[in-house]
Amino acid sequence: MKQLMLLVILVCCSCIKQENKVSVVLENERINPEVIKLLDTPERALLSWYLYAYGNACENNSTKFKCQILKELNINDECNTEHLNYMLQWFSKDILAPYKLKKCPNIASNSAIQNAFEKIILIKKNDTLSIDYNIKGMNNSQEKSWNFDAVDVYIIEKNNLVKLPNK
Repeated sequence: MKQLMLLVILVCCSCIKQENKVSVVLENERINPEVIKLLDTPERALLSWYLYAYGNACENNSTKFKCQILKELNINDECNTEHLNYMLQWFSKDILAPYKLKKCPNIASNSAIQNAFEKIILIKKNDTLSIDYNIKGMNNSQEKSWNFDAVDVYIIEKNNLVKLPNK
């Protein structure tokens, strides 16, 4: 009987302690389409939110990583009303989301300002979803460049992603 109870306790503890699910979407100039296909709905929503927020608009046959990832997500037009409503649903607790989604695309493909993703890694553990990303950018008219590396953490609440404050 004691052995059975110990076994039940061990099984329950292993169910509670969930391993991190690490999904390397983009790294070392390589997109992982197999990983993208296996993303669950919150991961897809977070990924499309960051692609929308930081990348330039896509044109047909673009070789930009952002555009290739959108194709893998089956998003042909990120400014499509259905897609914008999908993101609005997932980020409805972000009071700025409607304003962020109002102007689409955020940065035109031929803008003097160009952003490019260098790395995107999603880490999921229980109800927490993190995105580790690196963006390189350039403002051609001002001859300025930047390299932005960050990790943002979200809590998954039903069909909402709520960003936690950065430490």
